[in-house]
Amino acid sequence: MTPVSKKSKSRQTRRYSSPSRPKGGGAKGGTWRKMGSKRQRSATWPWALALSIVIAGGVALIALGGGSTSSSSSSSGSGSNGPLLATVASFDNGSPGPNTTVDGIKCETSEQLLFHVHSHLAIFVDGHQRSIPMGIGIAPPRQTEAGATGSFVVAGTCFYWLHAHTSDGIIHIESPIQRTYTLGNYFDIWRQPLGPNQVGPAHGKVTAYRNGQLFTGNPRNITIGAHIVIQLDVGTNVPFKNFTAWDGL
Repeated sequence: MTPVSKKSKSRQTRRYSSPSRPKGGGAKGGTWRKMGSKRQRSATWPWALALSIVIAGGVALIALGGGSTSSSSSSSGSGSNGPLLATVASFDNGSPGPNTTVDGIKCETSEQLLFHVHSHLAIFVDGHQRSIPMGIGIAPPRQTEAGATGSFVVAGTCFYWLHAHTSDGIIHIESPIQRTYTLGNYFDIWRQPLGPNQVGPAHGKVTAYRNGQLFTGNPRNITIGAHIVIQLDVGTNVPFKNFTAWDGL
């Protein structure tokens, strides 16, 4: 199924553009000009060979380093905030697709912008921050663009109303209705466990903060919404980190 592209929005500040790709072709003019004598041809040939090797090598490096890519995303073990807590594979293995639902949250073939806000989630395990993978809530195959601060998922088969374009912890809430969403809904879409003693695969006492205030209930019940900053500490307690200055919020 052809991936659905993310719509362009004037308020979107975290959208990146792909680097310009090199134009094809070799030396200007396409061929080496013939020399007037056999001696001249003999002297020029090594330089032509060396130059062609340099050009070919440069084009190969550029092709490997930039441009848009299609992938399942976040299959590696790290993200923008360090090692991944867990990959996006648990979401992918749930066979997400158009019109499938999780907790009444639908995967739609276009992003729903009637209710469009962002929250930020930070997770620390024994004092060390973990990244949340990009692509949660965006059904594969996904298409990403590379930018100065990391990769951004720009397209997928469908988008759940809760999803992540990046691995920096920003949760996008893009819904056709205004309703209450919880952190438990987001982890259910991700298909990762969340409770007082577990966050994904990490086990231990969970200390939760919502906008800097200690949250004493089950972290599944933390509501998310506009400018909500959530921090989960598994094991060692870490002082609250305020991410509200991030442009994604």
